Amino acid sequence: MPETLRRGGIGRRLMALAEQEAIDRGCRGAWLTTHSFQARGFYERLGYEAFGIMDDFPPGHSFIFLRKRFETPGDLAS
Repeated sequence: MPETLRRGGIGRRLMALAEQEAIDRGCRGAWLTTHSFQARGFYERLGYEAFGIMDDFPPGHSFIFLRKRFETPGDLAS
């Protein structure tokens, strides 16, 4: 995303819409990938957690797998 569009909440809103669509379709979670020089912190602030890292891919950086479980009403204990 161009620097001029960062910090305006667009990415957060797009992710919220995508997650809500996934929940509406019955998904219980999502996973995605990023690189160490990209948006890991952004996704972690949205509740994603790293579950796998490929070091030195590309050389000097890491390829990161992140996941997030969606809470649904049926998941909540009564």
